[in-house]
Amino acid sequence: MQLNGESFDEPKYLQAACETTICATLGCMFPDSFVYERKINPPKDVDCSFKRDGFTFNFEIKCPDYSKKQDIDDAHAFKVGAFGRMDDYQSIVERLQREVFNVEANPNADPDKPLIKQQHMDNKLKDFLLSAHGKFADDCQENELNVLVVCCPDRMSMQAWFFYMFGLQGLLTPGSYHPPKDYSNVDSVILTNVYHRHYDYKNKDKLSDHWDWRRSFNLIFSNPLRKREKKSASWKLVDLIPNHSLEVMSFDMKTGLEEMRIVHFIVEELLAKGEYYFQPEI
Repeated sequence: MQLNGESFDEPKYLQAACETTICATLGCMFPDSFVYERKINPPKDVDCSFKRDGFTFNFEIKCPDYSKKQDIDDAHAFKVGAFGRMDDYQSIVERLQREVFNVEANPNADPDKPLIKQQHMDNKLKDFLLSAHGKFADDCQENELNVLVVCCPDRMSMQAWFFYMFGLQGLLTPGSYHPPKDYSNVDSVILTNVYHRHYDYKNKDKLSDHWDWRRSFNLIFSNPLRKREKKSASWKLVDLIPNHSLEVMSFDMKTGLEEMRIVHFIVEELLAKGEYYFQPEI
């Protein structure tokens, strides 16, 4: 991981750290069948593969560059974002910037604190799905599951990536803004906070065992538009990979918005009970 080079490239390091963490953990969990960079659709290869109880699981791991997001998060500004894809989103933001957050139109506006857009990464998810689709074989049978893993930097991002899949024009919905058949080889998507665990790890005293993926917060989702049903293989994945998918689904939300279910579960069910999958925010 960057033994050569004149300067430290943090995004590349984090990408390598996330991929290494997941592959190494799976290698430890399934040592007899684990294969690194298996070529299931030559000459392309997936990051890793393993077998258990008659099922084969192929993993492709993707870790975005969150540098732009981190710059926006650190900016002294009001931030606005949207879950899902809204056709009039750009015009709404521009109107707010012009009429509400502009001193000329609103004397109460803070000239040093503008309104800026949060980074929207559904096109990045689309790229990941298309790339993984090309690495997975077209003729996989019911007992072979193709899994895309996406690494997330914080709890709000995990909620956002959920809506990139299942929100308005979400990529795993029939109303997707891109034809779902172009990535129908992807059977399941796992959102994981392993990026959060590696980024700025020295200042995250509540987290430990950063290189053990089993200590990460993971959510598993099936692609409802996949080529084959693969129901048994999908449930086997849920059994094998530590995750909170069923707990999030069954979580009794007493307050807050349903659209923030993942965030509420992390805060009210995990952090409130001292289960630190995420570093608490001050």
